[in-house]
Amino acid sequence: MNRVKDKVVLITGATQGIGEAAAALFLEEGAKVVLCARSEKTGAALAHELGENCRFCKLDVSSYENWQKCIDYTLNEFGKLDVLINNAGISVVETIADTTPESYDAIIDVNQKGVFYGMKLAIEAMKNNPAAADRNTKCAIVNTASIDGVVGDPLYFSYCASKAAVEAMTRCAAIYCGQNRLNIRVNAVAPGYIMTPMARQDAEEKGMTVEEYEREMAVSHPIGHLGRPEDIAYAYLYLASDEASFVTGTTLAVDGGYTII
Repeated sequence: MNRVKDKVVLITGATQGIGEAAAALFLEEGAKVVLCARSEKTGAALAHELGENCRFCKLDVSSYENWQKCIDYTLNEFGKLDVLINNAGISVVETIADTTPESYDAIIDVNQKGVFYGMKLAIEAMKNNPAAADRNTKCAIVNTASIDGVVGDPLYFSYCASKAAVEAMTRCAAIYCGQNRLNIRVNAVAPGYIMTPMARQDAEEKGMTVEEYEREMAVSHPIGHLGRPEDIAYAYLYLASDEASFVTGTTLAVDGGYTII
């Protein structure tokens, strides 16, 4: 308990799947949380359900102006920003032959530019935290990469490209923060296949039932099963907490062994 006590945490894509699990976990561990997503109705209801230390801010991560408003909202509500979890993302089944300029741009706008916008504005806000000069006050950014950014998959051309970029941006931002003596660590998590609404969408696009999808994909994970949203939420929590105070610029694979075979 209290691994992120009194830290202010902004989580994107927070109304379902991994983001929702992360929001609940961070609140349990003592944080104040701003849920961010595109659905105002769902987000507001979830924030109310999660309690007094939770707020909702509508956010389209592909919009720089939306990001500015969301960061401002967080600062107005809680006075600071300690942790950013860049969790939002989209995917579509498309080979390079099927990919159009429009569909490529849509993926990049959310998965890559959204992470860039969030990091840029969060770093600026974290630099100005009331206790920023105190070296014991640590801030953290955790981005969501993917195993598909490491090994590639011909069915997810744009998605793989965007997630590989997230890893590179994570390293660059971590170096920047270190070189400029900013007390901000920047890391990423690369999930394997997790049973989320995105996975169910993937199954539907492939003409499979959820059960068929889970059985087929589990074979690629030496651990023998797919992950749960909580598995990734705990990785976010570790990297956001002071337990990871000597960890920056890395991508933590939480993939049931997918990338070792």
